[in-house]
Amino acid sequence: MTTEQGFAIRRNGSCLSGFEIDCGQTLAPFHGCCPIGFECPPQYNVACCPPTTNCTEALLPEPKCSNSTWDLFDNRGYFCCEHGLPGYDNQGTDGCASPGYQFEGGEAILSTVQAGQVSTPSSNTSTASVTSSTASSATASATNASPTDSSSTPVGAIAGGVLGGIAAIAILALLAWYILRHKRQRKPQASPYVPAETHGMAMKHELDENQAVNEADGGAAKYAHARELPAHQPPAELPTHGARP
Repeated sequence: MTTEQGFAIRRNGSCLSGFEIDCGQTLAPFHGCCPIGFECPPQYNVACCPPTTNCTEALLPEPKCSNSTWDLFDNRGYFCCEHGLPGYDNQGTDGCASPGYQFEGGEAILSTVQAGQVSTPSSNTSTASVTSSTASSATASATNASPTDSSSTPVGAIAGGVLGGIAAIAILALLAWYILRHKRQRKPQASPYVPAETHGMAMKHELDENQAVNEADGGAAKYAHARELPAHQPPAELPTHGARP
């Protein structure tokens, strides 16, 4: 937006406080308004000129609005309206219609002589701005969320670790028990040792307590096959005088 010497705008009511000066009422309820820093000399139509100057005649060859965003109209004299609002003639006076204004008899809409230059942000600029804003918001959210995440206690992780450790210990204990039991089952059992007693070179084994012992008859002679002759029987002798053949 630029401001320079040019024609004034018509305001329905009062001028913008702090931005414009009131050049006076044209036809109730309209007032002529100029940007701050300019003056409105009372000639021809309301024009906005630098202080202590009268620029009306200089504006006629190339008419323009004092604010580059206003729309310029001609109703046997130039005036301006806000961009997008139609200018109209009301029995020889100038007016700017508000949005939704219902025109009455004797009021005629005027053609736009020069449209105001309203800058619109390009799509690339808007996209870059939105992207930058979104990235900044995401960064701020992540920064704010980081302390909360780092300070929170991971209860689920701790519980899972404890249960996993207990399960591992139980599995190791069961495996060790199985290995020891398997080794004991495979170890050969030793045969019962029965001691043997020796007497000289002969081995004598112990007998069971219930087994009877057979002893030899005490009256038997060392040579059991020898028999004694009866005492009353005389020994038989061979004849001494036998003839030899």
